[in-house]
Amino acid sequence: SDYRAAGYLHADRKQMIVEDMAQFARMGWDAARLTFWGDWEAADSLGNLIDNDHLDLLDWMIAKGKERGIYFLFSPIQLYNAKWPDALEDTTAPGFGRRYPREKMGTDPAAIRAQVNYLQQILRHVNRYTGVALKDEPSIIFIELVNEPVHHPEDEAGSIRYINTLTDAVRSTGCGKLIFYNVSQDFRIGPAIRKSKAQGVTFGWYPTGLNS
Repeated sequence: SDYRAAGYLHADRKQMIVEDMAQFARMGWDAARLTFWGDWEAADSLGNLIDNDHLDLLDWMIAKGKERGIYFLFSPIQLYNAKWPDALEDTTAPGFGRRYPREKMGTDPAAIRAQVNYLQQILRHVNRYTGVALKDEPSIIFIELVNEPVHHPEDEAGSIRYINTLTDAVRSTGCGKLIFYNVSQDFRIGPAIRKSKAQGVTFGWYPTGLNS
């Protein structure tokens, strides 16, 4: 929504990113979580990466954060509707995030194939401003496979298989970064994550409320 809001004001999105990174640095930040709606806005229904303005701004943000000494936890699959809250009637998003419901991302074979394809392509993508592939970018320390996935703890074997499939997709690119999986939607998924190839967990926490 911030992307669209900037457009409503005819603002320079790249300059806004420069200002954001400067403010983060002044606050003493040395790390940030970077979630990319690529599954909605920078990929097709099969998970093929689309080189568009969203990907360009991702490259720019990583480059500008790097200049400020800011490291990233990179979460390349968002799942939530990229059109919320102001453009829900817009059905033009090309990605697999729009095609498959969140609750089927970890169970539908076609959805899983799209995620694997997308993960491999986004990590092999070479940042146009740094000349470094994301899989090799030193300012990206962690990969969070999926932002707040819908868990299926009743199917432990299937859950482990899903996490391992995405982890294997990351590793197939030669990426050696730490891989985390998000636990916060249902803590019953803990045992499956522990038995999977994931190396740690992430947890979504809004201590003062989501929009405070």
